Amino acid sequence: MKSLGFVRVETLNRIQVRIHGDSMWPTLKDGDCVEAIKGPIPVVGDIVIAHHPMKKMTVIKRVKRIQSDGLFLEGDNPDPIGSEDSHNFGLVPTSSIIAIIDD
Repeated sequence: MKSLGFVRVETLNRIQVRIHGDSMWPTLKDGDCVEAIKGPIPVVGDIVIAHHPMKKMTVIKRVKRIQSDGLFLEGDNPDPIGSEDSHNFGLVPTSSIIAIIDD
């Protein structure tokens, strides 16, 4: 963040992301394109892009709980087998968060 006179200027890194899969259905559908912001600290309810803690891939999930040792991430899909999330891989460290979906 820089101050130029009385104007506050913030530099935010924005990225475009294409959704693959149905784990966030009905909120986000396979093939949707969304914009995400790098940098902000997530809060409960945010949809985040994160590094999968056990695989070399990224996931898009909703922050359901924040605990001292990590974030509990969960897909929106109501089908219990419709999402691989913290039910499967446990808490995700805050350092694994790449960006937050801009709504």
